[in-house]
Amino acid sequence: FAGYISQVLKNYTDHACDGEYVSLRCPHRTTISIQSSFYGRIVPSHQMCPSRYPHSYATLVKEDVACSVGTSLQKMLDECQDRRSCQFLVNSRLFGTDPCPGTGKYLIVWYKCRPNEYKSKVACEDDKLRLSCKKSMVIAIYSAIFGRTQGGSLECPYQTLGMPMI
Repeated sequence: FAGYISQVLKNYTDHACDGEYVSLRCPHRTTISIQSSFYGRIVPSHQMCPSRYPHSYATLVKEDVACSVGTSLQKMLDECQDRRSCQFLVNSRLFGTDPCPGTGKYLIVWYKCRPNEYKSKVACEDDKLRLSCKKSMVIAIYSAIFGRTQGGSLECPYQTLGMPMI
Protein backbone atom coordinates (compact mmCIF):
# COMPACT_ATOMS: atom_id res chain seq x y z
CA PHE A 1 0.00 0.00 0.00
CA ALA A 2 2.81 2.44 0.89
CA GLY A 3 4.48 1.75 -2.47
CA TYR A 4 1.21 2.47 -4.27
CA ILE A 5 0.75 5.78 -2.43
CA SER A 6 4.31 6.86 -3.24
CA GLN A 7 3.70 6.09 -6.94
CA VAL A 8 0.47 8.09 -6.93
CA LEU A 9 1.94 11.13 -5.18
CA LYS A 10 5.15 11.15 -7.21
CA ASN A 11 5.86 13.72 -9.92
CA TYR A 12 6.98 11.99 -13.12
CA THR A 13 9.15 13.34 -15.93
CA ASP A 14 9.75 11.62 -19.23
CA HIS A 15 11.58 12.80 -22.32
CA ALA A 16 12.34 11.63 -25.84
CA CYS A 17 14.34 13.01 -28.74
CA ASP A 18 12.93 13.42 -32.26
CA GLY A 19 12.52 9.95 -33.77
CA GLU A 20 12.16 8.23 -30.38
CA TYR A 21 9.06 7.03 -28.57
CA VAL A 22 7.84 8.64 -25.38
CA SER A 23 5.93 6.37 -23.04
CA LEU A 24 3.87 7.56 -20.06
CA ARG A 25 2.44 5.01 -17.61
CA CYS A 26 0.52 5.11 -14.35
CA PRO A 27 -0.26 2.35 -11.83
CA HIS A 28 -3.56 0.47 -11.67
CA ARG A 29 -6.59 2.61 -10.66
CA THR A 30 -4.89 5.87 -11.66
CA THR A 31 -4.75 8.00 -14.80
CA ILE A 32 -2.26 10.41 -16.31
CA SER A 33 -2.59 14.05 -15.32
CA ILE A 34 -0.35 16.23 -17.51
CA GLN A 35 1.23 19.04 -15.51
CA SER A 36 3.45 20.62 -18.15
CA SER A 37 5.14 19.92 -21.46
CA PHE A 38 7.95 21.31 -23.62
CA TYR A 39 8.81 20.50 -27.23
CA GLY A 40 11.72 22.25 -28.91
CA ARG A 41 15.32 22.89 -27.90
CA ILE A 42 16.77 25.12 -25.18
CA VAL A 43 20.11 23.38 -24.61
CA PRO A 44 22.81 22.50 -27.17
CA SER A 45 22.70 19.02 -28.69
CA HIS A 46 25.92 17.98 -26.97
CA GLN A 47 23.98 18.28 -23.67
CA MET A 48 20.76 16.55 -24.76
CA CYS A 49 19.65 14.65 -27.86
CA PRO A 50 22.79 14.77 -30.04
CA SER A 51 22.33 15.38 -33.75
CA ARG A 52 21.85 12.27 -35.88
CA TYR A 53 23.51 13.98 -38.84
CA PRO A 54 27.19 13.38 -39.63
CA HIS A 55 29.44 15.76 -37.69
CA SER A 56 30.48 17.67 -40.84
CA TYR A 57 26.83 18.44 -41.70
CA ALA A 58 25.96 19.35 -38.11
CA THR A 59 28.69 22.02 -38.06
CA LEU A 60 27.27 23.66 -41.22
CA VAL A 61 23.76 24.04 -39.77
CA LYS A 62 23.36 26.62 -37.02
CA GLU A 63 21.53 25.00 -34.15
CA ASP A 64 18.65 27.00 -32.70
CA VAL A 65 18.70 26.79 -28.88
CA ALA A 66 15.78 29.17 -28.38
CA CYS A 67 13.15 27.05 -30.06
CA SER A 68 9.84 25.92 -28.61
CA VAL A 69 6.37 24.95 -29.78
CA GLY A 70 3.45 26.66 -28.06
CA THR A 71 1.07 23.77 -28.74
CA SER A 72 3.07 21.22 -26.75
CA LEU A 73 0.94 21.25 -23.59
CA GLN A 74 -2.37 21.05 -25.48
CA LYS A 75 -1.06 18.22 -27.65
CA MET A 76 0.00 16.23 -24.57
CA LEU A 77 -3.40 16.84 -22.97
CA ASP A 78 -5.09 15.59 -26.16
CA GLU A 79 -2.85 12.51 -26.43
CA CYS A 80 -2.49 11.38 -22.82
CA GLN A 81 -4.73 13.17 -20.30
CA ASP A 82 -6.96 10.79 -18.28
CA ARG A 83 -5.45 7.64 -19.81
CA ARG A 84 -3.59 4.98 -17.88
CA SER A 85 -0.79 4.90 -20.45
CA CYS A 86 0.13 6.46 -23.76
CA GLN A 87 2.98 6.04 -26.20
CA PHE A 88 3.80 7.85 -29.43
CA LEU A 89 6.64 8.77 -31.75
CA VAL A 90 8.10 12.22 -31.13
CA ASN A 91 8.52 14.40 -34.23
CA SER A 92 7.74 17.95 -35.33
CA ARG A 93 4.72 16.86 -37.45
CA LEU A 94 2.95 15.88 -34.24
CA PHE A 95 3.02 19.50 -33.07
CA GLY A 96 2.14 21.28 -36.31
CA THR A 97 4.45 23.89 -37.82
CA ASP A 98 8.17 23.34 -37.16
CA PRO A 99 9.49 26.56 -35.55
CA CYS A 100 13.14 25.69 -36.17
CA PRO A 101 13.67 23.42 -39.19
CA GLY A 102 17.07 21.75 -39.26
CA THR A 103 17.35 21.74 -35.46
CA GLY A 104 16.80 18.47 -33.64
CA LYS A 105 14.20 18.82 -30.92
CA TYR A 106 13.01 16.88 -27.90
CA LEU A 107 9.89 16.50 -25.80
CA ILE A 108 9.82 16.72 -22.01
CA VAL A 109 6.58 15.86 -20.22
CA TRP A 110 5.86 16.38 -16.54
CA TYR A 111 2.90 14.42 -15.19
CA LYS A 112 1.27 12.89 -12.12
CA CYS A 113 -0.86 9.80 -11.67
CA ARG A 114 -4.28 10.82 -10.39
CA PRO A 115 -6.40 8.26 -8.52
CA ASN A 116 -9.57 7.25 -10.36
CA GLU A 117 -11.54 7.76 -7.17
CA TYR A 118 -10.88 10.67 -4.85
CA LYS A 119 -12.74 13.02 -2.61
CA SER A 120 -12.69 16.77 -2.96
CA LYS A 121 -13.12 19.26 -0.14
CA VAL A 122 -13.57 23.03 -0.37
CA ALA A 123 -13.03 25.62 2.35
CA CYS A 124 -13.63 29.31 1.75
CA GLU A 125 -11.49 32.15 3.06
CA ASP A 126 -11.42 32.31 6.88
CA ASP A 127 -13.06 28.84 7.10
CA LYS A 128 -11.40 25.85 8.74
CA LEU A 129 -11.27 22.49 7.02
CA ARG A 130 -10.87 19.27 8.99
CA LEU A 131 -9.66 16.16 7.19
CA SER A 132 -9.99 12.74 8.79
CA CYS A 133 -10.04 9.10 7.79
CA LYS A 134 -10.63 5.65 9.25
CA LYS A 135 -7.95 3.93 11.33
CA SER A 136 -5.28 2.17 9.27
CA MET A 137 -6.09 4.49 6.35
CA VAL A 138 -3.94 7.36 5.10
CA ILE A 139 -4.83 10.83 3.86
CA ALA A 140 -2.91 11.62 0.70
CA ILE A 141 -3.37 15.13 -0.66
CA TYR A 142 -3.07 14.97 -4.42
CA SER A 143 -3.38 18.71 -5.03
CA ALA A 144 -4.46 21.91 -3.34
CA ILE A 145 -5.21 25.37 -4.70
CA PHE A 146 -5.95 28.76 -3.23
CA GLY A 147 -8.20 31.08 -5.19
CA ARG A 148 -9.97 29.99 -8.34
CA THR A 149 -9.92 26.53 -9.86
CA GLN A 150 -7.96 25.86 -13.05
CA GLY A 151 -11.13 26.41 -15.07
CA GLY A 152 -11.56 29.80 -13.42
CA SER A 153 -14.87 29.00 -11.73
CA LEU A 154 -15.67 30.36 -8.29
CA GLU A 155 -16.04 27.86 -5.46
CA CYS A 156 -16.86 30.43 -2.78
CA PRO A 157 -19.16 33.45 -2.88
CA TYR A 158 -17.26 36.68 -3.48
CA GLN A 159 -17.89 39.20 -0.75
CA THR A 160 -16.09 42.35 0.37
CA LEU A 161 -16.80 44.24 3.56
CA GLY A 162 -19.27 47.08 3.16
CA MET A 163 -20.14 46.14 -0.41
CA PRO A 164 -23.40 44.38 -1.30
CA MET A 165 -23.13 41.07 -3.15
CA ILE A 166 -24.18 41.34 -6.79
